[in-house]
Amino acid sequence: MIKLTLQTVDEIKTINGVSFPKDVDLHKLIISGPPGSGKTTILKSIRGWPEEGYLDLSSKNWWKSPNLAHKPRELHFGLPFKGYQHAVPVYDIQSLDHFSYLELDLFRILLPQPKQNFLSADFRSKMIFEFNLLAPEKLFALRKKRAEQASHHIDNNLTLEQIEEEVSLYNTLALFFHQSGMNVYVRDELGGLPKRILDDEKQTSVNESYRKNLYQLHDQLKLRQRILNRSWSVRGNNELLELFVRLLPGALNVERCNIFLSDQNQKKVWLLCGTALSGKQVVASQIRPLVKKVIESGASIIEENMQQEAHAEVNNSFVLHNTLLAPIRSVMEDKTTGVIQLLNKKGKECFNDEDQLLLEKVALHLQLAMENIYLRKEMMDFSEILSHKAEQNMGWIKILSGVLLLLLAASLWGNAHQAGLSLMDVLKMLP
Repeated sequence: MIKLTLQTVDEIKTINGVSFPKDVDLHKLIISGPPGSGKTTILKSIRGWPEEGYLDLSSKNWWKSPNLAHKPRELHFGLPFKGYQHAVPVYDIQSLDHFSYLELDLFRILLPQPKQNFLSADFRSKMIFEFNLLAPEKLFALRKKRAEQASHHIDNNLTLEQIEEEVSLYNTLALFFHQSGMNVYVRDELGGLPKRILDDEKQTSVNESYRKNLYQLHDQLKLRQRILNRSWSVRGNNELLELFVRLLPGALNVERCNIFLSDQNQKKVWLLCGTALSGKQVVASQIRPLVKKVIESGASIIEENMQQEAHAEVNNSFVLHNTLLAPIRSVMEDKTTGVIQLLNKKGKECFNDEDQLLLEKVALHLQLAMENIYLRKEMMDFSEILSHKAEQNMGWIKILSGVLLLLLAASLWGNAHQAGLSLMDVLKMLP
């Protein structure tokens, strides 16, 4: 879990019993954090906007959202996760997958550009973020107590591990905002003093010009992520994988097939698609170690006599008897990028060497097909880069167009004045 290094703000002011940094303007204040961390209590004390709001941080121009028209207010942030198209708040991450298989996708979190010139809007200066980040143990105790009142359904069936993940996600988000130059402070106790996030010595010595260069680099990395998402999207471009999932059970005489993707650098694995999953990305607990073992070893595995419930469905349960897993190797690098899994050989038969050899061949062709998908998308990538450049230059184009229009109007007005024409006549002459 990511932990923040904090230091109490030196100069504070007190408003209705609540401490704030001295320079905080309440009309810019946005309070966020995990459920039950004291956000509503603070808002009531300072007579802020009474309703909770929601804001998807991966949506375009979220800083222009009507939800930000009324401040101070409390907001739940929608966070994007790798492998999933739609952002979700931290209390709903279990709808995607078990939290241990989820990774926050920082590259998809959009931020307003820093003020570039005297004519550009400065949206960053209009927002101050307070993150309420209590210790997981304290927050867990508070929410367990609140659950007894049955006032919030999200407090049902809570675990300390879930709370730790929610706090860790918000710690990551607060640090990301801080390092990106947003105005951020943290409150780690109920009714406690506001605190600033401390950087290490190298980060503290970074000057403003370097920070701008860092932001531009981050912007370029987000562009690369947009290209990758466009080239390979879990929701949009997985038709090929779904075809394999539909064909393999009949071809190899098995009940089901699953395909997993792996990121060894981040140590994350998720179920991309599978038979009879209805689009839900779920992984049974006894399957996870097998998938990880294949990824780590790069070798196929056959497991027999498992006799365990693998997938709980609406009307019945699928019982896992045996399984065969084969690695999907990378063409460009010496690593495993995914796993194909077959479940339950029909007729109570066992998987054999012939099944393993055939599945390994399928894995090889699947990886080659994935490489071909990337190549076919290059023209789309080039289009994405051009669009990105056009967005960056559009501001200057508008400014130059406005200046030229003013010069043209002034020139026309001077000539029209000498000719005795009216203002309306001049306006009709403009393009």
